[in-house]
Parts: sequence; structure tokens; C-alpha cells
Amino acid sequence: MIEFSNYGNARDLNCTDAELDIFGQLCTLSGAEDLRLERKSDSYVTASIGPTDVARFKFTDRAKWISLPYVQPGKIKLGSADISSLSDLIREAVEMARKING
Repeated sequence: MIEFSNYGNARDLNCTDAELDIFGQLCTLSGAEDLRLERKSDSYVTASIGPTDVARFKFTDRAKWISLPYVQPGKIKLGSADISSLSDLIREAVEMARKING
């Protein structure tokens, strides 16, 4: 069987209401007006500034996590952590994305 990858192609956003809510909280907590919501992977949605990921997250019945790849290793389970408790890390992730993008 042959499978085609979506590398470089825009994907449908196709996110849950909870994921839209998480993105809204990320925007509010970070104050970043240039934060974009996009799907770079079939497995999660991404909040990014330019080409740099600020946060990757998934919130479904089976998976509830967020990752801040440039400031915190691994995934943070959202059942045990409220997004607002991550506000310092979120702001740091936005600053790092801006620094990477120059």
C-alpha cells in the first residue's frame, strides 16, 4: 500500500472545542497577538509564531496534554495542570519563538 504524506501542505484545522478553548487561553495568557493556530501533525494542533511552535496540544476523550517544546521537555498532562498555572512557561515559550524567528 502507498501512503502520501502531507509534508509542506496546509491541513484542515479539525480541532475539538476544547482545543479551541486552549488556544484562546494561550492567546490571553501570553498576550501574543501574532499567535496562530494550525495543524502541522495529524496527532495534535499547534500554536505558533511564524514557523516556530510555541505549544503543541491535544485534548480529546483519550488524550489531554500540552507540550511547550522549547522551554519544557515532555508533555504536561492537562488533567493535573490548568493552563493558567503554566502562564510563566507560556510567556517564556512565546519569547523563545520570537527570538528564534529573529
